Amino acid sequence: TVFNLKEVAAVEVPKVHLWETGIMRITRHPQFVGQCMWSFAHLMMVGSSFNALTMALLVGHHGFACWNGDRRLYDEHGEAFLAVKARTSVVPFAAIADGRQTLPRDYYKELIRAPYALIAVGTFGAYLAHPYMQAGAALVKNTGLVEGGVFNPVFGG
Repeated sequence: TVFNLKEVAAVEVPKVHLWETGIMRITRHPQFVGQCMWSFAHLMMVGSSFNALTMALLVGHHGFACWNGDRRLYDEHGEAFLAVKARTSVVPFAAIADGRQTLPRDYYKELIRAPYALIAVGTFGAYLAHPYMQAGAALVKNTGLVEGGVFNPVFGG
């Protein structure tokens, strides 16, 4: 997560940060968790074998990025990263549930930041745009549940 916009704009040299607050308190790899949720939702909606393969590849790609990101953090920060890794988790809320991390009473203050607001607004905008995306997809031949897909038995295809 980048909260210093000067780093994004390359005004300052980007630094690797060992965050343990905000969303990192909940999950160390929020983009991976988001990709898993997004892929699951779209797999349930489309249900084709091609979609299952695509979602597996996307989640696998993000899983590799988690491993590689952790490896790079370890290479740069060594024991300091291992300490952060021990106090956090990839699985959402796991570190909180098993006592490695605690939510402060005013935890919501950690989440009130411009980047989180931008992501929330963008996500809500994409949600509102889904009817238009679906209308556009309806114009494409062979949309909907594909015969022979992995979820045909579940959805009566």
